[in-house]
Amino acid sequence: MENVLHLEFHQLLTRFASLRVHEPRRVQKLTRSIERQGQLMPVVAVPADEQEIRWILIDGYRRWEALRQLGKDHIWVDVWDRSVDEALLLCLGRGAERAWQAIEEAALIEVLARRHSLREIAASLGRDVSWVSRRLSLFQALPADLLTAVRQGTISLWAASRILAPLARANTDHARTLLAQLEQQPLSTRQLKRLYTHYRQANQVQRERLVQAPGLFFQALDTQEQTTAAKRLAAGPEGAWYKDLTVVGQILKRLQGQVPALFTAEQVPEARTRLQQAFAQMKRAFEQLEQALDVVSAHDPG
Repeated sequence: MENVLHLEFHQLLTRFASLRVHEPRRVQKLTRSIERQGQLMPVVAVPADEQEIRWILIDGYRRWEALRQLGKDHIWVDVWDRSVDEALLLCLGRGAERAWQAIEEAALIEVLARRHSLREIAASLGRDVSWVSRRLSLFQALPADLLTAVRQGTISLWAASRILAPLARANTDHARTLLAQLEQQPLSTRQLKRLYTHYRQANQVQRERLVQAPGLFFQALDTQEQTTAAKRLAAGPEGAWYKDLTVVGQILKRLQGQVPALFTAEQVPEARTRLQQAFAQMKRAFEQLEQALDVVSAHDPG
């Protein structure tokens, strides 16, 4: 610690608050801890480039939020005699009060990249340029409203980068509509994957319905799955046997149609051997099935 001061809240400028991910549960846990034990670790700030005596908060935004919620008037601050950029690089490089989330690293790197080259940033962080470039690309790939949603904790970074960002590039209106729905009715990662898979396979009208009412989509999907399960239960193992044989028959018919194109005079001998070996294995499986049926039939009292 360089120079710990006991400052009033209004003396801190929270310039980078919007770049940090809001985590209400963690803040509440920290709030309870501070209420019991007090502020054990100071936040980090640097002098502001202003005439009035104020400092820019660099690291410790969770502690700042917890103290603010407790109604405290003062906060312990470790004041670094460094520039804003130097302090940001030092915090990013050494680790903050908690592990940085990727989107937070990306946002701060974007701020630094306005004044420094990626090579300079990488050298200061002890990283290679490709890592810094990937983090910066992550920030640049997300539209502003998605970034805001991630920081506010409305959606996860995974959902933003893997689902909503690709959707935004393809159809901005659909991405914004889905984001608005997720703010009202969050979906699990598994549900988002299923929704996105169906979206990619759907026509334009179906896509509109999916993003406008994802909840109805999952209700319909659940109903369909329940209906299928009921039919399967009603059909019993006999129905499953018949269905499987039907599928096998369709596959065999397709394989038969491929024979003239596959087994030609120009065919490479090694390829023909491999195909014939696969057929021989399948033939043996059919023979074993036939033998099993013969055994059952031999013991059938009818």
